Amino acid sequence: MGPKIFALIVILVFFAMMIGIGFYYNKKGQADTNSDDYILAGRKAPLLIVAGSLFATWVSSATVMGYAGSGFTVGLGAYWSGASFIAATMWMGIWIIPRLRKAGITTVPELFEHYFGPAHRLVALLLSLGRDLGVIASISIALAQIFQSLFGISQLAALCITVGVVLVFTASGGMWAVLVTDTIQSAMIIVGSVVLIPLGIWKAGGFAAFCAQVPATHVNPVSAGFSQTLGWILLGCFISFAYQTVLQRGLAAKDDETAKKCFLYGGGMAMLWYITPFMVGMVARVVYPTINASDAYLTMCNILGPYAGAFFVVCLMASCMSTISSCILTTTANITLDVYKRFLNPKASDKQVVKLQRICLFVIVIVCAWVGKMLPYILELFWIGGRIMASGLAPVFVAIILWPRARRAPKATLLAMICGAAFNIAAQAYQSSAFAAMGGQNDVVTLFTLDPVLAGLPACFVVLIVGVLLETRGQTREYLLQYKAD
Repeated sequence: MGPKIFALIVILVFFAMMIGIGFYYNKKGQADTNSDDYILAGRKAPLLIVAGSLFATWVSSATVMGYAGSGFTVGLGAYWSGASFIAATMWMGIWIIPRLRKAGITTVPELFEHYFGPAHRLVALLLSLGRDLGVIASISIALAQIFQSLFGISQLAALCITVGVVLVFTASGGMWAVLVTDTIQSAMIIVGSVVLIPLGIWKAGGFAAFCAQVPATHVNPVSAGFSQTLGWILLGCFISFAYQTVLQRGLAAKDDETAKKCFLYGGGMAMLWYITPFMVGMVARVVYPTINASDAYLTMCNILGPYAGAFFVVCLMASCMSTISSCILTTTANITLDVYKRFLNPKASDKQVVKLQRICLFVIVIVCAWVGKMLPYILELFWIGGRIMASGLAPVFVAIILWPRARRAPKATLLAMICGAAFNIAAQAYQSSAFAAMGGQNDVVTLFTLDPVLAGLPACFVVLIVGVLLETRGQTREYLLQYKAD
């Protein structure tokens, strides 16, 4: 049996298992008639699968392949973006999720309308979609690239096969299928990625030989420069604050205590794991110094030959499928609940909404795959919408939850979202080309002279804080306090 046939068999078994889980939960649950069950697992998911799903959602092809490429070119200095993201999300599990559960919302834009009205909901929707569509686009392309590299087929055919499998189990089983498959994929991701580090060090001639060959810049915690490091930290924090895909994991948990534990346990695992792709990239820099940075992880997957490589590649595909299924479901919820049911057909039954949700899954993936083919950098595609959301939506989202006065300032909050996003978009457009290419590589991540987040966040904060204080200056303290419990 040749290595390609062996790899195909392993992948087909994996695909069959994922699809089987989707059909199982389609028959077991209420996914055909109940939108809440389809999108949030009926808000009764247990600890294990929510924590496992959170970990898998944090770990995608962009984090595995993209961060490995960053480790190849930048080193451990790029770890800040992932670490800050996880730390902020763990904080959210303690302080934000219980408040969202109490409000009984399903989507982030829904919360904005609760306090301000439909205009805020639409702006929040656009900013949320920008982030999630970028994630779906980047991971769709990455998933196809993995399959294409294995079997030498066209990218279009690879897209149809790989994303088609994700669509089948997500459309059939909804959130229950996503949670369970994510948990299985979490275990695969951990095993299939961590083991590459000692294998690579062994290939390099041992730990001492490896350390001797690692460039000094790669162990510098600010090797990308202070400005870019600060930008990554702020990006990681604020991109998580309104990350609906993660928030919905907390909303799907069976109770508040379970939700908190899910974020703490899942976040703790992710915080420890996030060093892995950077280390894999650094090992690849030593063992395979002439490869492209974007090929670092896939090259390491074949370190023991094509047969063992099949297992590592399946684990990599698991990381892709876990995140893309979650983001597709999140975006579907936005389109069907924040647009269709809210504005186009408020009287739509749950059965009608679920039917539309299944159709939306397919449309979303087709659009995102087309966008993904237009943009070159996997990791940057992952971050384009995230930077905009972090600068415009996230600060206002946190403010209306933790600052009661902000809830009485509809003009200031709306203007802050728009200004933060606009400044970020302008900064990204101005710095559209890569600023620094370390080691001759620039095909993984853009290193900005000034990260666009550092342009968007100050604009948002200034407008938000000054605007809220001015807009509410005539309101009495008693008038404001009545909204603290909202």
